[in-house]
Amino acid sequence: MAKAKRVILVMLVLLGPGTIIYFISKTVSNHFIKLPYIGYEYQLDSNGNKVDSTAYNVPDFELTSFDGTPITQDSIDGKFIVLTTIQNECPDMSQCGMSIFHFNEIFFEKLVKNQENYGNVRVLSILTDVDGNPITEPTQKLKDEMIPYDTTSLWWLATGDITPFYNFNYYGDKFINHLASNKDGEIGLKAYTNSIVLIDEKGFIRGVSGAKTDSHIRNFFDMLKLLKKEEFDRNKAAEEAAESQA
Repeated sequence: MAKAKRVILVMLVLLGPGTIIYFISKTVSNHFIKLPYIGYEYQLDSNGNKVDSTAYNVPDFELTSFDGTPITQDSIDGKFIVLTTIQNECPDMSQCGMSIFHFNEIFFEKLVKNQENYGNVRVLSILTDVDGNPITEPTQKLKDEMIPYDTTSLWWLATGDITPFYNFNYYGDKFINHLASNKDGEIGLKAYTNSIVLIDEKGFIRGVSGAKTDSHIRNFFDMLKLLKKEEFDRNKAAEEAAESQA
């Protein structure tokens, strides 16, 4: 264990926190690095005491992809969803909630090239204006800009109601109500417009990050790696259990 700590320390100094998170997730069995469930909802008794809690699970929804295909809960079942908003003015940074350049370079290209490990991951971007209000029709300019990504079938571009995805408890209020700030170039009124949200294969919220900077997107990728490590461990345990019973 002491040797492992020395290796971790050296890697932290040389490679930074993002790499160390991934290294720990791959080599050390520590429960504290598991991603939390976000957005717990609490049931209270008549005296106001907490008697039960449930992690937020994305409720029924119906979106429509830019090509007219419905996207529902059945579409995301069993998949890890990387949720963002997208605006008709993208990729113009001053009018776009996410840096598409950074996202593609740091995150999406790796998804496309490493389907062996990320084959059940999808990016879902819902069309809104800069203030987070849903828009029903994408411009031809946006469609043209997104053609290189949309044809992969890994990046779903959609219109529809954003409420089911962002209406979870987050630091004392619903995430959908949190206000944007000028920090890191956020646009519009709402923080969720400038965010990336990680949803696991069962519809639970497991991570929230900013979407504007390269460091935000790198950290989000680290969260996805941790979630995929959980999946790997579950599958490995199931295989070992099946072998023991054979």
